[in-house]
Amino acid sequence: MTDENPSRRQFLRGGLALSTVGIAGCAKLGPIGSTGSSVITGTSISGSTLVVELEDDHEVSKVNLIDSSGSSFKSAQVTTGATKVSIELFDLSRDWSYQPGKHSIVAVADSEEVGSTTINLQPELEIKDIEQYTDGRPTPSNRANLLVTVENVGTGPTWVYHVGYENALHSPANRIPTNQYARTSPLLNLDKPESTEELVLDPEDSVTLLGTDSPLLLSEDDHCNNLQVEMSVIVSAGIGENARKEVQAILGGEPERANFRGTCSDIRLQYDGTVRSDG
Repeated sequence: MTDENPSRRQFLRGGLALSTVGIAGCAKLGPIGSTGSSVITGTSISGSTLVVELEDDHEVSKVNLIDSSGSSFKSAQVTTGATKVSIELFDLSRDWSYQPGKHSIVAVADSEEVGSTTINLQPELEIKDIEQYTDGRPTPSNRANLLVTVENVGTGPTWVYHVGYENALHSPANRIPTNQYARTSPLLNLDKPESTEELVLDPEDSVTLLGTDSPLLLSEDDHCNNLQVEMSVIVSAGIGENARKEVQAILGGEPERANFRGTCSDIRLQYDGTVRSDG
């Protein structure tokens, strides 16, 4: 990106340094917008990349992406004969990204605009499932933790980097980082999954997360006599709004303690009108 904000006309005349990537194809393609001219025949998302498809026998030499404010975001040169060109939308490790909203894709030939279309890049995370973690060793820390499945139901890509809570029993689980280090190092905040690639969510992609802090660990004063915990589950997004869901946990059965940690043998979760029990 650049610190300058040139006008659309200046951008078309090529006064900026270009970030260029040419591709022959890509995986996980899904349409995200309709085209406004015949030269641009389609658009799709593949990970952090916007893929622009062009008609055969075109004369396009460059494709520009302009954000909703009218400022230039990225440009890509078009290799002679190529009908697909990719534009990077974000770099997780460097913590730069597009701003959600409507963007214009402009095809340029000989410094003249020959086609354009508008797309809406708007990620939206939604928590789809919450369940007690029952894998791994049957330690209190594991059994007091939750698996959270989140889906990107929006139209732009994003990544997730943390699972946190509000009003959890275990106070460290309520600390939600917002700094650059947390956003760019998501695997330090999560025990599942084990690859950064799985944390990048295209539209309609989902992932199941296990945070490093267990929300349902008991303090010395807590009991297992149908203890009710009203808390919020929060999944932090690298781009766009965080996902949030209210959940009620009911802890019963017998206390299970080891290594100065404790939880209850029976944990039931209730959200969206359903009850989930895995204990």
